Amino acid sequence: MKYWNTFSPCIKNLSVCQKNSAYMLNVYKQIITACFLVCSVPAFTQTVPGIEQEQWGGEAIIQTVDTKYSNESAVILFEKRRIEFVDEKEDLVAYKTFHTRIHINDDKGIESYNKIYLPVSDNGDIVDIKARTILPGGNVITLDKKNIKDLKEDDQLYKIFAMEGLVKGCEVEYYYTYKTDASFFGRDVLQRSFPVLDAQVEVVSPTRLIFETKGYNQVNASVDTILGTKRFVTTRQQNIPGAQDEKYSTYTANLKRVEYKLSYNTSNKGSGRLFTWNELAKRAYSIYATYSEKELKKVDGLINSNGWKNSGNEASVVIAVENYLKKNISTREDIGDANAENLEWVIKNKISSHRGIVRLYGAIFKQLAVNHEFVLCGSRDDFAADKSFENWNNCDNQVIYFPKLKKFIAPTLIEFRYPLIHPLWVASNGVFCKGTMIGNFATAIADIRPIQGEDYVQSGNNIEAKIKLNKTLDTLIVNSRQLYSGYSSVYYRTSFNFTSEDRQKQILKELVKFGTSSEQVVSSKIENKEMENFQDNKPFILDMVVNASELVEKAGNKILVKVGEIIGPQAEMYQEKPRQFDMDVNYPHALERTIEFTIPEGYKVKNLNDLVINKVYKENDEVTMGFESSYTQEGNIIKVHVMEQYRKIHYPLAQYEDFKKIINASADFNKVTLVLEAN
Repeated sequence: MKYWNTFSPCIKNLSVCQKNSAYMLNVYKQIITACFLVCSVPAFTQTVPGIEQEQWGGEAIIQTVDTKYSNESAVILFEKRRIEFVDEKEDLVAYKTFHTRIHINDDKGIESYNKIYLPVSDNGDIVDIKARTILPGGNVITLDKKNIKDLKEDDQLYKIFAMEGLVKGCEVEYYYTYKTDASFFGRDVLQRSFPVLDAQVEVVSPTRLIFETKGYNQVNASVDTILGTKRFVTTRQQNIPGAQDEKYSTYTANLKRVEYKLSYNTSNKGSGRLFTWNELAKRAYSIYATYSEKELKKVDGLINSNGWKNSGNEASVVIAVENYLKKNISTREDIGDANAENLEWVIKNKISSHRGIVRLYGAIFKQLAVNHEFVLCGSRDDFAADKSFENWNNCDNQVIYFPKLKKFIAPTLIEFRYPLIHPLWVASNGVFCKGTMIGNFATAIADIRPIQGEDYVQSGNNIEAKIKLNKTLDTLIVNSRQLYSGYSSVYYRTSFNFTSEDRQKQILKELVKFGTSSEQVVSSKIENKEMENFQDNKPFILDMVVNASELVEKAGNKILVKVGEIIGPQAEMYQEKPRQFDMDVNYPHALERTIEFTIPEGYKVKNLNDLVINKVYKENDEVTMGFESSYTQEGNIIKVHVMEQYRKIHYPLAQYEDFKKIINASADFNKVTLVLEAN
């Protein structure tokens, strides 16, 4: 969802005719499939006056690649991207070009590039597509455009074609240019899973339009050059290593990229900087906080019918409103009906667009005098707002903040309840739209700051288990309670409220098997599944009794009890290549497990010390992450206590070895098997 349909201030004279018109902000969002992004394709090889026509990159001979890349499946020799803004009659349009050449080393490389998919939309035309395979012997296979086919999946149309004749040592080269509506914000990701030897991004515009760029993750600064009537802003980066998707990392956010935005239009004398964060805050406020008298009257009726009152306990009001709206009004982003943001229509029909539901929350809180701020944000795992660079594309998500409570809600996400919002929005910058008055005019200014989340103690995945062997000593009777709180409960609570009965049965089966490796259920019961339990953070609980023969083995006169599997399967971190990225744990959390094991009469445990593990990391004498397990024995009862905790979201690369030890410690505990011998 975007926060605007039109934007008229500050873009006068964007076209050559210099008319003061309002432009649709069809903000560009990348869809990367085989490193592509394309719009609609009614015709190929058109001649477009005034723009640079792309050509093949050098001779059709195999390039010499450094032997240090011999173990890579493919090497991207170059990637060239160009977006050129052109005046056409009274409109400003854009032509985007992508050109790449890849050296193929092995079968995986062949598989990666033997078929190309171009996602197609209806708002632009492909000007040209060319592709060729250069074989080691010197032969060249050129794409026959008759072989470009259509494919439709999930309402998405693709143009696809096969690269013919691929063999080890060959090279693939293709380029295309397409026309699209002008967007004043954009980004290009430069880093791939394969090395890129040379990457270039070029933003071309009439000289009156000044685009600024910013590189992320150690990307070179751009160069701004004027040649004739055009301005060229060029970013170039060489020898970019391939990046692998690592466990506990925000992969996309860590990739090298360049972002761009329109910042000035010199045809508008004295107009100042364009598309600032303050402008976005004003625009969002005008959408979400402006209501007609008829709308407010309808909202007052909704408030009265539900008995909502602000008696000073704002949290209870917020909780009541959120629960009602998420239970009674269906919200979707793809509703095209303009009425879906009209509050009278929304309340009557109980269906709303994302924009409409945020407006409804705002109107209700306005009428109840609940102080609130609209917040726009991106996501920590891909693209987030940057205080120093106003790329409005990085603010797709809507949050409402309550200054008195210092808490948030996510109005468009049915699975979250106060005070939880999507965990990947936390710790990213938010554009807080702070209401203010200019004379008699209500508007907002932007305050860019990180979105604060809940403390680690609020989210937990705990286990309370009592286990003992049956009379024949071949099955472990597991009496266990799994308790999920905070963010750890979201998936299960949502599933048991909004999915089919068959799906719920499948999830219950998975939950039982987690920690027992068995499907032999004696009894099971779900507690606190209702969404209202979020407000007091009551844990979602699975109470179960399971006969788990899978956790017992016999070796001669010894009995082996797989006590470590009670905590469930655990991730392990082992990788051949050096770690590239910082660690991210999604949300701060703690996992506390208690296990009481009754030793059968006539037996003793030989290896109790295997239960003791201690891996803790501290900063300034305070624990930030750790795995600790210990035990005590009282008669024939062994009491095991396990505490695993990650008090922060983000851990820097410098702490990787310690982080890995803690993650692997939990996996090591999972493998602990107690050895019982007869007295």
